[in-house]
Amino acid sequence: MLPHSPEKIVALRGARGLNQSELARKAGLSSPTVWALENGETKMPKFETLRKVAAALGVPLAAIMAAEQPSDIDEQLMATAGALKPANKAALLAAAKALLDSQK
Repeated sequence: MLPHSPEKIVALRGARGLNQSELARKAGLSSPTVWALENGETKMPKFETLRKVAAALGVPLAAIMAAEQPSDIDEQLMATAGALKPANKAALLAAAKALLDSQK
C-alpha cells in the first residue's frame, strides 16, 4: 500500500478526456475503486491497484504518488507491514527478530 495523490489522478484522467468509468475499465478495476482513489477514501491502496491506474493513464507510477511520503520511520514501517500478505508478515517478523538478536 502506497500513499497516492487523488488530485494527480483526477488531473491526469481529465487531461486524457476519460471519466471514472472509462479509467476503471482501462485499468481493469471497478468504478467504485477509482472513485475511492480519487476521493481520498482509500488512504493506502495496494501497489497493484496504483500500478494499473498509472498504466491506464499512460504515466509512470511516480506520477500519481503523493509528493510527501511519511517521514516518520515508525509510520513507514507500520504502513509497509500492514500492506503485506500474512505469509510475508511472518517473514518480516522473523527478519526483525533476527535483527534484534544481532544487536545483543
